[in-house]
Amino acid sequence: MSSMASNAILAKARAMYGKCLTDSDYRQLMDCRSVPEVAGYLKTRTSYGSALTGLDENSIHRGQLEPLLRQNLYFDVFALSRYAKDKALLFTGFIISEMEIEQIIRCLTLVNLGRAEEYVYSMPLSMDQYAKISFKELASVRSYDDMMEMLSGTVYYSVLQRYKPKENERIDIARIEAELNNQNYGVIMGEMEKAGKNRDAGELKEIFAAMLDFRNMSRIIRLKKYYGYDESRIKPLLIPYGRLSKRNIDDLCAAETVQEVFEISRTTYLGRLMSRLRYNDQSQMAWAMICVYCRHHLRLSPNPTIVMVSYVYLKEIELNNIINIIESTRYGLSAEEKAKLLVR
Repeated sequence: MSSMASNAILAKARAMYGKCLTDSDYRQLMDCRSVPEVAGYLKTRTSYGSALTGLDENSIHRGQLEPLLRQNLYFDVFALSRYAKDKALLFTGFIISEMEIEQIIRCLTLVNLGRAEEYVYSMPLSMDQYAKISFKELASVRSYDDMMEMLSGTVYYSVLQRYKPKENERIDIARIEAELNNQNYGVIMGEMEKAGKNRDAGELKEIFAAMLDFRNMSRIIRLKKYYGYDESRIKPLLIPYGRLSKRNIDDLCAAETVQEVFEISRTTYLGRLMSRLRYNDQSQMAWAMICVYCRHHLRLSPNPTIVMVSYVYLKEIELNNIINIIESTRYGLSAEEKAKLLVR
């Protein structure tokens, strides 16, 4: 049964990947001149049709479209998890927590803007059956205290309590998001440590650790380039897991320029991967790394959990590409300008 389940995940994940957007689909989407036109193409010509069934594309807006598309990704995870056992189920729990954190942050962002009541228009109601928190209750949150009360008794409460803003202070969204995600990363890395020293567990831990390194690299570059942060401000915002050594991280954070960050990274295992990347902006580097890494593992790995992980992250990249196309279409960018926003 274990062998049959493994083969089912391998076959299904690769078949689902075969339904991802093609170069032709991307060209057609980039030629669209309005958001309804993008929605119409996705609904009638791609695998996103089932997620958009019943949608009136002529009255849709970006705030409604994105949650529907993201639900498609979560449904794929749950479809694969039907065959999953052990470590694959750990990954399903990790994805569910990612979904919950995303919704908590979205709601807190609207609270910060004084528009908390707008959350109801984008909440993924159909995901309530899988989540450990209630998105219906999240829609009733109007303040930070409301959020703390709603999350009382969950794994998220201690982080919210630690970063509760003082009166008239704004919520530190970036720090809360980093801490919630780090907590989630810590759970899955800890569970993989418990899984033992066998080859499958080691490979899974390696791919997760590598992807966390990619994210840290991207975060260091973004914080230096756009915010001018120094080492003392960058380190608390990094993910405290990965394959890079403490010395590597210290050197990257202490670098004076973005170019110096690249030079240092080439002395690590990331250097070999970076030579194969294709991206148009440094902010795309982490996703470009994940794309190369996961595409390789999805095609060649015999480990069903790694193939499942790889599929989910490649689908996440596709989703980000679609959202960028929607946004750039909304602002009237040309097809050539849209193409520069995509990670392929």
